[in-house]
Parts: sequence; C-alpha cells; structure tokens
Amino acid sequence: MSLLNKTWELNKPASPGFIKLETGYPKIVSQLLASRGIKTKKGAEKFLNPDYYRDTHSPGLLKDIDIAVKRISRAIKNKEKILIYGDYDADGICSSTLLKEGLEKFGARKLSVYIPHRNDEGYGLNIPAVKKFIKQKVNLIITVDCGSTNIEEIKFAQDKGIDVIVIDHHQVLENKKFCYALINPHQKGDKYPFKDICATAVVFKVVQALNEKLKAFDEEQEKWFLDLVAIATVTDVMPLLDENRVFVKYGLKVLGKTRREGLKALIEVSRSSNLDSYALGFILGPRINSAGRMAHADLAFNLLNAKDPLSAKEYAEKLEQKNKERQKVVADILDEIDFENLKGKEVIFEGREHWPIGVLGIVAGRMADMFGKPSFIYQKKEAILVGSARTPYNFNTVEIFESCSDVLEKFGGHRQAGGFTANIENEQALGKGISEYVLKSAQSADNLLPPLSIDAEVGAEDVNYELYNNILLFEPYGEANPKPNFILKQAKLKNPRLVGSKNTHFKCAIEKDGRTFSAIGFNMAESAADFQNEDIVDIVFNIDINDFNGTRNLDLKLIDIKRS
Repeated sequence: MSLLNKTWELNKPASPGFIKLETGYPKIVSQLLASRGIKTKKGAEKFLNPDYYRDTHSPGLLKDIDIAVKRISRAIKNKEKILIYGDYDADGICSSTLLKEGLEKFGARKLSVYIPHRNDEGYGLNIPAVKKFIKQKVNLIITVDCGSTNIEEIKFAQDKGIDVIVIDHHQVLENKKFCYALINPHQKGDKYPFKDICATAVVFKVVQALNEKLKAFDEEQEKWFLDLVAIATVTDVMPLLDENRVFVKYGLKVLGKTRREGLKALIEVSRSSNLDSYALGFILGPRINSAGRMAHADLAFNLLNAKDPLSAKEYAEKLEQKNKERQKVVADILDEIDFENLKGKEVIFEGREHWPIGVLGIVAGRMADMFGKPSFIYQKKEAILVGSARTPYNFNTVEIFESCSDVLEKFGGHRQAGGFTANIENEQALGKGISEYVLKSAQSADNLLPPLSIDAEVGAEDVNYELYNNILLFEPYGEANPKPNFILKQAKLKNPRLVGSKNTHFKCAIEKDGRTFSAIGFNMAESAADFQNEDIVDIVFNIDINDFNGTRNLDLKLIDIKRS
C-alpha cells in the first residue's frame, strides 16, 4: 500500500562525453551510472565490475585498529577471558559469529559471546550485564554493532579493571576517549575512505588486521567470512556502493556454496531458490532478525554456529515459525493504525502500550515507505517510551534525535534508522519537537516528500531484452542502488483491473507504438482505482522477467501512474 502523492523527478542526462568516450557501454548504461553519481571510466569499472583485491580498503586506515590488534593479540597469548558483546539484530548476530570464528582461528580459548535480550535489557551494553562479567573475571569485552553510545557503562567496566574495545558503525556521540579502543569509521579523525559499512564489515576488517599480525590463514580463506558480511550489509540497509558492492557480490558467491550448516538449513526451510540481494534482505535477513524480535537472538546465533545438519534444521524451523509470528504481529499493528488520520501530518508519531518492542522498527519502516515521511513508532512501557524510527533519505534520523535530546533519555542509530527512549511525561513534547524540526528542515510542507527519482525516459522500442540485460549489470540492487526506474509517456491503458485475494494489486496492459506490455502495480489499488480503459497515461516502472509455463516475457512493474 502507498499513500504517497510524490512529484516525479527525471535525473539529469549523462554528459555527451561520458556517454561516447568514457565508459564504452551503451548510452542507457552511461545514463544509469550518471544517475548514481558515477561520471568517470574508473568509477564505471569499479561499479560494474567490482574486484575484491582492487576495490576494498586497507583495515589499517581505521583509527585505533593497531591498538585493538595489540590488545586482542595479548589477550589471546595470555589466555585471558574475552567476552564478545553483540547486538540482537542480524548485523549484531553476524558480527558476533564472525568475530568468534576469527578469534578461535587465532587461538582464543577462553572466549564467550553475550547477546542481550531486546525487551529485558534493551540496546547496547548495560550495567547489570557488566556486573555479571566482573564476577566472571572477564578481562576484555569487545562490543560489536553497539557500544559507541554506551559511555557510562564502558567507563564503569574499565574502572573495575575490564578493558573494552568497541567495534561499531553507529553514529558516535562522544569525541573524547572513553574506551580502550574504538573502531568505528564514523568517529572524528578516522581516515577510512568509505564510512557506510555495517558492523559485520568493520569486524571483518579487524579480523583481517589481526590475521596480518598472527597469520592464521591466507587471503583466499578470509573470503569465506563474506556470506555473513553480505547478509548484514543488505539486512542493515547499507548503501550498495563502493566497498559494499564488493562484499555483497563476493558474499553471494560464498553463500551459494556456504560451509555453514545453519545457512544451508535456513536456505532450505525458507525455499530460497534464487540467492540474490532480495533473498538477503527479504528472506534470510528477516528470519535471522525474527529471533531477537520475537524471542531471544541466541536462537539465530545458535543457527549460524550449528555444526551438524540436524540441529541446524531444528534452529531453522524455529526461526521460520518466529518469522511467521512476526509477520502476524506487524499486520495486526498496521490494522490498528488510522491511515486517513495520518495523511495530513508531517511526521508519523504513534505508540500504544501493547505494541511489542521487537517489531517497532519494521512498523516504522512500513510507515515511512507508505507516507514518505519520518516515522517514529513506540511502546508505552510503564513510565517510559521505547521506540524505533525510520526516515526517508532526505532526513537524518540521528540529527532529528539530537534536536530533541533534552526530552530523550537515550538515542542512537544511522542516518535512516535509529532507536530512542524517553520518559512518558515527555511524550507530547517529543512529538512536537520532532515535527517542528522536520518542518524546519524541509523548509516547507511541499518538501516533506522526497521526489520519485526516474533514471531515464524510454520509448516503447527501447523496452526489450537488450535493455533488461544492460540493467542486470547494476546488480546487486539495494539501498542507494535500486532497480532502475524508467518513464514511458503517452501510452494507452488497456483492461485495467484490481487483482489479488483482497484486490490490492493493479493489473493492466500498456500499449504504445504498436507494442503491448503486461504490467502490474503491487499494492497500487488505491492510487490506480480511478483509471479507465483507453486512458492515455505516463508510467514509471522497472522491468522484470516473467517465467511461466516455459514462456519468458518482459513485464513492467509499475511504480507510479498518472494521466498524460
């Protein structure tokens, strides 16, 4: 379902020199590259043909990495107790698994992993957990996918004699040194050239740096970690640009022949026949995430670390069930929300006492997609609000939080996603503060919605298998690299109708210059309900292949439709 009324924005055409002289690719490929900000031959080559050795960055560019490597190496050599403290989402679970495997290869033996309970402990390091680690005589805590905002908790641990190394990728709120070593490309003074990598990728870099010192395996063997990096990159909605394209491209290759019994079982149980970025983001990733959302993340961690097929299948089947439960809970929450009441608001700010914390991020994401506006969804939990936020690309979640920091207890996250906690008496003030900041940032209500970006205008004669094969060069698709959108103008609409079990999808044929294409707009029933047979329309679409009964046809997947 979409409740948007977006303006359409056709991207600037590529320069004639770039089209003719630089890339060596067809005109449409040059245009799609230009739409993604790529304007040189070197940039085109890196984007279309990412190479592991040429296009990844040295781990030595990360600030504090030498300090971390020396401390971890010493802990391994001296048989100190090392504890990995991970987050409960897919990135945290993959981070914890990758670091555990890496440290074991380097000879760590007194090694444990702790993942907090989402509902009982919340995000990040907490004091009660640190007190447990003190009793257990832990010498070194390594946080992964968390820790950058846990200044008080880290100082408490270090005052009690436990060194803390933070490996993270969230926004850093404290520029002063508060831990033994901070490995985070977003910190001040860091020289890593590409900032938007997930925590699992940062962990991968640390393992690479450790291996340069300890030499436990060769460079080819390190690629076997990339299935975890790829899953985390896509599931955590990192932009599929620069180094992330390398991670996902090679990670998908590793996933196709993965040695992990847990991933083999999850692929089988979820019936993931086509292993691509869609499978990572919408099939495998959500199932890994469902553990922390609906139960405890240990279930997903145990899956990834399963050593035999029988236990792996058992964990995979439990995750499949948890994912179904998660889908139902999200659907129930969406049924409760009055969409009509929200249409005129600049921000979605909604909460209930009974909404489970574990699914709030998903609901916030759905609302942001539906309305194209910043969405803050929360649970009223006793005397506090605990929530998640998702924002379109024209807003920065952390900056919105910072503008309301006086009425927030805790917050953190990425540019487009984050979490927050506030006292319940500040509920009204928080909603008002967020709305005021969003309106001020947009400068006017007309700028609240990001425009629908269109890569290129095409004619009916251009929509063919050559175009489809050219756009395949842009896979893997994902954040900051979506499937290319095209516009076709002055086409005739034929046989429009609503389809699906609840008539939520819009199906039709598109006729132009003697050619006819089958087209479908998923969840477009509301926005396309008034169109009639023979209407002359402009459509925004991307191209899919429909394989049915041995017949292969090009289909148009409608993104939006307007009368010409």
